Amino acid sequence: MNEAANENTGSTDSSAAEHAQRVAAKVTAEAAGEEWKRHHHMTLTFFLAGARSAHEEEHHAGQLDAWRQRLVDSLEADAYAEVAELQEQLQHWILKELRKRDTALDSLLRAYSPPKPPREPRSVFPMPASEVHDGQAEFYFADVFDFVTGYLAHTIRRPLDGTTATWCPRWWEHVEAGARLSALWLAWEHLRHDSGLGMTTWWIQHADPHLRILMDPQQGPFAACSPKGHTQTPFAPLPVDPYDPAP
Repeated sequence: MNEAANENTGSTDSSAAEHAQRVAAKVTAEAAGEEWKRHHHMTLTFFLAGARSAHEEEHHAGQLDAWRQRLVDSLEADAYAEVAELQEQLQHWILKELRKRDTALDSLLRAYSPPKPPREPRSVFPMPASEVHDGQAEFYFADVFDFVTGYLAHTIRRPLDGTTATWCPRWWEHVEAGARLSALWLAWEHLRHDSGLGMTTWWIQHADPHLRILMDPQQGPFAACSPKGHTQTPFAPLPVDPYDPAP
């Protein structure tokens, strides 16, 4: 039990250190500009004070003002070693507050949310679109998510009453739906280049049969869901016994 607790503490501390470093680097890079007055000074003052007292807020506000002045002076003097030291100092202050109270990390993440990693274009999960045609194809929609959101959701309009048709807003949570919609997207990207029969072929031979299955309120992959939300108890996979090649 102690080992598990220590492991969890180490993981939390590592995450806190990572966020402290990220925020300190961001603030240091922007402290000489308008963003300091607009956001950083007040946000860090409240964060470091932790809503403990007006005296703490006043103390940290003055501390940050002095820190910024030293930073500006160091930048003007091209003293980048001192700039690095000031960044480490700010990182230390942030990390100290993170270790002081349990709610500090949530407060920091609300004020300085981490950047979202770029989403790789995907077709049939998790294949990147660039690999579908050896990187040669130019796609109108970056991935199946853009295709569903930017085209299909606006084009397909049905009475989603659970009797004639249904849908799940979190369609990607359904493996079959993800595969079918990815196939629809790739077929659309291929057939759009045929200005004659391309779209007719796509609708009749691809969209209609796939959508008929997807939106079937009784037997489709979304039958346990509704347009209002995704169910937490989706259907189980097909039962399969292990294959035994022995006669």
